Amino acid sequence: MANCSSARVASHAALASHAALAPIAPDSTTHVRAGVVRSSIRFDHLGARSVSIAYEAQGPAGAPATVVLGGISAGRHLAPTASDPSPGWWPGVVGEGAALDPARHLLVGIDYLGGNSEDGLLRPVTSHDQARAIAAVLDELGIAAASIAGASYGGMVALAFAELFPARVARLVILSAAHRTHPMATAIRSVQRSAAELGVATGQAARGLALARALAMTTYRSTREFEERFESGPLSVGKPGQSPSYFPVEQYLNARGADFIRRFDTERFLALSESIDLHATAAASLLPRTSLVSFDTDVLVPPWLVDELAARSGRCPRHIAVPSIFGHDAFLKEVDAVATLLEAGIPEVVR
Repeated sequence: MANCSSARVASHAALASHAALAPIAPDSTTHVRAGVVRSSIRFDHLGARSVSIAYEAQGPAGAPATVVLGGISAGRHLAPTASDPSPGWWPGVVGEGAALDPARHLLVGIDYLGGNSEDGLLRPVTSHDQARAIAAVLDELGIAAASIAGASYGGMVALAFAELFPARVARLVILSAAHRTHPMATAIRSVQRSAAELGVATGQAARGLALARALAMTTYRSTREFEERFESGPLSVGKPGQSPSYFPVEQYLNARGADFIRRFDTERFLALSESIDLHATAAASLLPRTSLVSFDTDVLVPPWLVDELAARSGRCPRHIAVPSIFGHDAFLKEVDAVATLLEAGIPEVVR
């Protein structure tokens, strides 16, 4: 293996040394294009299927294109538009004046394939299947090559895209993702899926899905954050034969589960959760023009696993390990650090 080293960044201020910003020079008016692409995709396990892929593209037609991909609950909507003024899933990183600004970049987002749809039940679906869907959207938009910013599951999909379509990749920034999954992370996700499936089997699908999400949240954040954020004592003490004791952290997890079931259904969750654990790319397929970002408290994708990808690739890509209290969710919470790294990894003018 190559003797690659990763950079450990001591503070957000130190990240500035990695930035090489291009001048802001929007070349035309920002446009929004949203729609559904109908495409035939040969899935890894389902064979050839004709599927619908929903997408949204924002930005000047002549600007460098960047595909922006997040976790399983992220979608095609990246920033407010006239028809949809709601914020995108990555506020502070994508949007007006942000690192990925639709006034300066042509930004492309998609809805992941998976679960029940008009095309039937799509499961199992792999990160490579999602990559093929992205290629179909880029074809629709007439984009030959694009940079990709992928975080969490989106980072896995970005790695799969680079493996399948290396000539279509300008640059890659991969956050909180690697070439394979950690067995402990797979173990925890398998329990999440079992909880969701048990909910369906017992007529409590919403409850099962909420519990699966609650368990997931314990892996998205760090033990240090929970220690600083929540009191150990109960909010209320249970009474024999009546209600159980109730704790502050339990209240938080229940709220996150309740929010998730308003946005997701069980089949979609099962398909995308399974897709994470099916993910595997050859380390040697990593492109030279790649930046890898990890976070020191991430238990799902620890920095050593990203180091393994860098070393086995033989290409010595830049790997920045960022300190954070937020664990795997740091790519959503550490806005300033992430923005700086994206500005360095995906400049406005691809050189």
